[in-house]
Amino acid sequence: MLFDLRAAGRRRFIKVVYVFLAFLIGGGLVLFGVGGSGFGLLNSDQNSGSGGSGVSYEDQALKAERKGLKPAPKTTEAALASTWAAATKLRFQAASAGFDTQSGTYTPQAQAQLRLAAEDWKQYLKAINGDPDLVLAKLMAQAFAPGALGQATDAVRAWQVVVAAESTAPNYSQLAMSAYLAGDNKIAKEAAARALAGTPKAQRANLEAQFKAVKAQARAQQQAAAQQAAQQQKSGNLGSLP
Repeated sequence: MLFDLRAAGRRRFIKVVYVFLAFLIGGGLVLFGVGGSGFGLLNSDQNSGSGGSGVSYEDQALKAERKGLKPAPKTTEAALASTWAAATKLRFQAASAGFDTQSGTYTPQAQAQLRLAAEDWKQYLKAINGDPDLVLAKLMAQAFAPGALGQATDAVRAWQVVVAAESTAPNYSQLAMSAYLAGDNKIAKEAAARALAGTPKAQRANLEAQFKAVKAQARAQQQAAAQQAAQQQKSGNLGSLP
């Protein structure tokens, strides 16, 4: 399990994960007011008379999704993309109410909202004509992160959108860690090199240690997955014997 601290090197990895989530959640709190009052820098259009509860966000998201699935005949591509962007953000906001700060994970109900946000995000990417929205990409990077949906490959894609618009060392660090977890060492190495190049010398050793911990955890997960696959194949072969 991810949060089993008994394994060697696991405690360092958990620290990395918490830094990973803290950075992303902090951005969500500032930009969207998620997990709190519902008032953020970028969500004033969603709060008029709606309150800040997860239920209201779910209701608004469902309306947006229905609108996106059955758009009016004269709906433009830009309007459709905006509809799916709103649905994605609302699902993320609904999920934020179920984030457990102690364990760094989302509740099962919040996980369900994140999965719906991921589906809306896919619809948004299909609808847009141009580059994806930067802030929305940051939110989905959080949704795909460890402790949330844990979909490293999708997290890499979201972070690639982010670094294309904001080529900062912290963003490249997050891309590198996501890529290591996804098993994409080429992207990870390139992003890690850019992250280290943009990091002050006094902090590089700590960042390198974080990368090392994530790489070790990624290898352990890959080995565990390979062993499980081998056991399943062996069991299947035994079951097919007369």
